[in-house]
Amino acid sequence: MLRWLAVAALFAATFLAVRSISDRRAAAREIRALRDEIYVARVAADSCRNAVAYAELSFRRWGDAVDSVRGEVRRLEALDERGVPEERYDEYMELFTSYNDSVAAWDNRVAELRAGEDACRTIIDRHNRLADSLRTRLRPEERPADPGPRP
Repeated sequence: MLRWLAVAALFAATFLAVRSISDRRAAAREIRALRDEIYVARVAADSCRNAVAYAELSFRRWGDAVDSVRGEVRRLEALDERGVPEERYDEYMELFTSYNDSVAAWDNRVAELRAGEDACRTIIDRHNRLADSLRTRLRPEERPADPGPRP
């Protein structure tokens, strides 16, 4: 009977050791998968930030062009106190129409820019949630120093 108890105890100890190793490996796989997800999320966040920065730059340049057209319209209107000279009227109307069309498009461009910023915020929030999740699973000495995006 003592022999069976010893065999059972050895079996139980072996089972627990194997299970512990298996659990540690599963946890390590989960952490690797989470790190991979964080990497993908970081790349997406960086890419999104760059796209929004480019869109903002493009919007500012477009705004400068609209301001330039507005300046040309005002310059033509200032040529004569009675109005735009007849010989410049076609040019004036073309610029005036272009300016009006630009002003009408302004709201659409602002909405597109805001939508891009909102999309980035969603991507960055996802990255931050994943990074927080990883931090809670790691021991303090295993935690990364740079968490990445956190705007």
